[in-house]
Amino acid sequence: MPARNAAVRDAEFESMLANTFRKKGWRVDRRRSAKDLGVDLVLDRDGKKYIVELKVSSEGRRDRLIPLLSQAIIQAQAFVRHSAEPFVPVAVVAAERVPASVAEQIKQFAERYAPEVGVGVIDRDGLRSFSAHGLEELDAKPRRVNGSAVSPSHSPDLFSDLNQWMLKIFLGQYLPEALISVPRKPIRNASQLAEAANVSVMSASRLVNQLEDRGFLDKREDHLRIVRIEELLDLWIAANRDAAKEVPAHWIIKKGPEQMQSVLRDYASALHSKPLSKLPRYCLGLFSSADALGLGFVRGVPPHIYVERMTLDLLLHRLGLSVEQSNRPVDVYLRIPVHREAIFRASVERNDIAVSDVLQVWLDVSTHAARGREQAQEIWQRVLKPAFGKRR
Repeated sequence: MPARNAAVRDAEFESMLANTFRKKGWRVDRRRSAKDLGVDLVLDRDGKKYIVELKVSSEGRRDRLIPLLSQAIIQAQAFVRHSAEPFVPVAVVAAERVPASVAEQIKQFAERYAPEVGVGVIDRDGLRSFSAHGLEELDAKPRRVNGSAVSPSHSPDLFSDLNQWMLKIFLGQYLPEALISVPRKPIRNASQLAEAANVSVMSASRLVNQLEDRGFLDKREDHLRIVRIEELLDLWIAANRDAAKEVPAHWIIKKGPEQMQSVLRDYASALHSKPLSKLPRYCLGLFSSADALGLGFVRGVPPHIYVERMTLDLLLHRLGLSVEQSNRPVDVYLRIPVHREAIFRASVERNDIAVSDVLQVWLDVSTHAARGREQAQEIWQRVLKPAFGKRR
C-alpha cells in the first residue's frame, strides 16, 4: 500500500478507536500529547490512566495480526515499565475486516501470553473485541447488510476536494478574515452549507452525514458546529500528504530578490483583467505564504507557488520559469494540487498577490521536511490553538 494511503488508514483507525472509547464514557486525554509520550492514545477512566499502542494491518489474517499484537504488547509494557506514572497497558490491532474467528484467536493468544495487558481488535465493519481491565464493555458485533459485512470500499472520502473546502468554511468562522477567505455566516443545515460553499445540496448533505457519523459534528445548538477539532485536523494532515505534485523550476533570467513578487503581481493583474480567461489560478504556498501572512518562522526555503495547471504559456511567458533539469539550485517550486477548489477558493490576497489560507499553510508545512514541524507549531500556537482550543 502506498505510504500516503497507509498514513491515512492508520490515522482513521486511531480516530475510530478513540471514538470507541469516548462513546463509552472514557476520556481521551488531549491535554497531553500522546505522540510526545511515544504512544498512540492516552485514556482516563474513573481516575485510572491507560496508554494504548495501536497497530494496523492491511489484512485481517491471524498470521498478520498476531505478530503486530505482540509488538504492541511489548511496546505498551515497556512504556509502563519506564513511566513515572501508573498506567494500564493496552494493545490493539486493526484491519479493514477481521473475521470473528481470528478476533477470538487473538484474544486467546493474549490471555495466554500477556494476561496483564488489555487487548483489543477492531475493524472498519464495526467489530470491537476487547479483553482484560474492564475493556469488554467496548465489545460490538460488525454491522451487516443482508448477511454481509458493510464494505468499506464504498465509504466516501471525508477529505475530498469539495469536502476540504466546506470544512474550511466551518472552521474558518473562528479565524480572522485576513487569514482565510470563506463565507461568514452560521451554518444551520446542509442546504445553507451548500449555498455558502456553492456546491450541490447532495455534496453538502454527504459531508454533514459523514461528520455526524464519525462524531465530528454537534447539531444541538442553533447551527452546525465541528467538535473534536484536533482529531479531525490530525486526520486531515494524514490525508493531505502528497496531495500535490511538486516541480522544481528556475528563473530563465534571474533578476533579483523581488522578482517573484513582481512576476506574480503582473500575473494577478492579467487574471483580474480577464476574469473569464483560461489562465490557471495560482497562489503562494507553504513557507512563502506563512511569511506573507505575518506568520513566517523558517528562512532559506525556496518559495512555493500553487498553480492550477502548467502550460508553456504560463511557464515561459507569464512567469519566466523553466522546469528543465539544471545543476543550479532550485529557484521556485511549482505545486499542482489535487484539491484545487479547497486551495484556491480559500486563498487570501496580500499586497496584490494570492496567498494560501492559514489552514492550508499549516496542513502543508506539518509534513514538510524542511523545518516544517517548527513552522506548523508556530502557526498552531499563534492562530489555531487560540481559535479552536475552546471549541473541542
